[in-house]
Amino acid sequence: MKFKITLILLASILFVNCKNEKAKNNKSEQLVVKSNDFKTFINKFKILEVPLTIEPLKIQNGNFTKLTKTDFKFINLHDIDPNLGDIYAYGILPDTLESYKVIFLFPYEIRLPKMATYSKNGKKISEEELTVGGCGSDCGFTCNEYVKIYSDLKIYSVDSIQSYECDSLGIKENTLKKYTRFKNGSINKKGQIIMSQILEKNQ
Repeated sequence: MKFKITLILLASILFVNCKNEKAKNNKSEQLVVKSNDFKTFINKFKILEVPLTIEPLKIQNGNFTKLTKTDFKFINLHDIDPNLGDIYAYGILPDTLESYKVIFLFPYEIRLPKMATYSKNGKKISEEELTVGGCGSDCGFTCNEYVKIYSDLKIYSVDSIQSYECDSLGIKENTLKKYTRFKNGSINKKGQIIMSQILEKNQ
């Protein structure tokens, strides 16, 4: 009787250990798949040089790698409508010692740059829009928008704007306004992107 009980206990222990080992192996396989997906995602971004200047209006017809549904797991799509167009990999900053800092182009009225940072194992740390988002086309409206990323990972984004009031006949003379919209930011050692509020200044 004792021998049978011992055999049953031994069989139960072996079954539980086998089950735990299988679950461990499955989890390990999932981590490898996730890691491979992230590696594929990162490899789509060309290495950029800093200081870097991005002018949204000049990159609209650039030849960039399109991101796929597999890549979207690493991007926050909450504020992005893929129906407006495709999402493209723009580039990755050269300092990858502590984190990956990638820039992708998301669809709006035009392609606009957004930055996301990731830990070395693919966990997202931070994500921010780089532009002030004021540039567009309208009657009496002209703009010059760019983003500057410096070697020390400071960020400056600005849009210089000139606008006239318009009516059914077109531009109304003597209604010219000149102003700039801008914000500052930086990436800290933890990979967090910190951006200021958008400020406006009359010229």
